[in-house]
Amino acid sequence: MIGALGVDNLVRVRNWPLPAAITATLAVTALFAYLYDQVVLRLAQDGRRRQEGLVITFFFTFALSFFIDGVAKILFGTDVHAAPALWNGNSLNIAGALHIERAGILVLGCAVLSGAMFALYIRYTLSGKAMEACGENYLGARIVGIDTRRYRRIIFVATAILAGIFGIVESPITGFTFISGATISVTGFLAAAYGGFQKPGRALVAGLVIGIAEVLLGGYVSAEYSDTLLYAILAALVLARPSALGFESAVGG
Repeated sequence: MIGALGVDNLVRVRNWPLPAAITATLAVTALFAYLYDQVVLRLAQDGRRRQEGLVITFFFTFALSFFIDGVAKILFGTDVHAAPALWNGNSLNIAGALHIERAGILVLGCAVLSGAMFALYIRYTLSGKAMEACGENYLGARIVGIDTRRYRRIIFVATAILAGIFGIVESPITGFTFISGATISVTGFLAAAYGGFQKPGRALVAGLVIGIAEVLLGGYVSAEYSDTLLYAILAALVLARPSALGFESAVGG
């Protein structure tokens, strides 16, 4: 959300060149994520009364999203914003029947590329395996000498930058408001939970399935209640088969 609103404001209102606007927005996003980790997450997870684990990180991050929503409302108002399209032109026509937005191809390409790179990084690099160990057992990783605070900081800043990039790429399709971040955060959390918070490939597939389901519900059932229906269906699936969907490992690990 911040990526879309920030770039739109810098380009449309302040007349910045698009590359400079993207660079500045992502730099501010990374800096804010770093400071939030150093001040809030460090106090929560490394202080005297520290609480470790994915659940604590999630709740502090979700609280941050509400804070950002409030700041965005003050800075950008309640209007719908969209960053300029990175790939201009009409929809691509495939086989004379299927029309695909160029921005949609960019979103899908970014998702596949980032997911594949992250999976390869975890599988084939020593630092990636250390990062995976931090996710699987925070205390155990610290005992064997892994600097869990450093990897937490890297993950938090990297994911903030990725979120900014996806906001910039996706906003020409959907448009973003100051409250768009919370809904996307919940969807992202659900996708990660379906992957057990430890399998990025599975989380990527889950995210794509959830996105497609939301679009189909909005198009064929109700655009107004698509999010509500989607979360109801996902909740029912979790209650029916939590182990098969990864939620038992997410909570237990």
